[in-house]
Amino acid sequence: MNPIPSHSADAHEPACSSIGPRTFWFEVVVSLIAPAALVFLLVIVTWMQQGFVAGIRCGMDLIRPVGLIWLGLLALATHAIRQWRRGTVSVFKPTAWLIGFALWGIVGNAGFANWISSLVESPLVSEPHPALEQRSVDRPLDAVVVLGGGSFAIAPGFYELGRDGERVISAAQAYHAKATRAIIVTGSSTDGYEPPWKQSTQLLLSLGVPEEVIFRIEGVNTRAEMKSLKQLMESPPSEWKERWTKESMDSGEPQVGLITSAFHIPRAMRLAGNASLDLIPLPCAFRTRNNPRPWLASSLVPGAGSLDDVGKMFKETVAKMAGQ
Repeated sequence: MNPIPSHSADAHEPACSSIGPRTFWFEVVVSLIAPAALVFLLVIVTWMQQGFVAGIRCGMDLIRPVGLIWLGLLALATHAIRQWRRGTVSVFKPTAWLIGFALWGIVGNAGFANWISSLVESPLVSEPHPALEQRSVDRPLDAVVVLGGGSFAIAPGFYELGRDGERVISAAQAYHAKATRAIIVTGSSTDGYEPPWKQSTQLLLSLGVPEEVIFRIEGVNTRAEMKSLKQLMESPPSEWKERWTKESMDSGEPQVGLITSAFHIPRAMRLAGNASLDLIPLPCAFRTRNNPRPWLASSLVPGAGSLDDVGKMFKETVAKMAGQ
């Protein structure tokens, strides 16, 4: 009878990992070479193109969450490529990480966000002037509607404008330029706290708009706001009707403009049409930038603002497909 090898008792025990601490940290360091090289290259080129301060800003953008995820995807792709070359994984793994790195860089890229915004936003009209308050108008509007969503309640009674706060600013500018006789603010609260119409009212007052020209309507979303606006226009309060132009008084049809963010104008106008409202679109808070500039290395770095813009454009596209 053949003797049983002494190591047979360990035959069913799990094999020890072949990756020791030194090997692990070596792999980490090697995987970080490509991201580190990319950071160095972008910062140096940006420094050469725009100066020291811009180079530092580029480096700071790269270590923000969106930039770190981008670099992390590149590190994972580098590690997967090394595994594939050793034959321990299929080509699918490095390909997937590389695609993730490329997609994250594209979707978070300011140039891509600008391009996709241009496909969704209401186009900028430059004649007679892109800014409502700088147009020469023969007949001022009887009112402009300011859709909610341009401000935030920081604390009770303390409001600040957000990224879409140009809605409120444009309305105030239009009133002071005598381009409109009244302002209609909209928006109900969905959490029971500081409704948008209240925020817009207080901000307009702080910008020198008299309270007697501000009118308020409710609405938890754009569809509901259009329904409330329809009711207001069918039964206008005497305080507003007294401010109509003579032409509107004679026809009984006030001229009303709609101020909201450019990306939101197409959907808002569709919903206005569904409510049989004839409004004049007045887009503002444009995401699209029509100011050509030379290529900059820093523009390759993805950012949270670009991701937010792309998300908004995706939402508006889905709403259009859904008939909203």
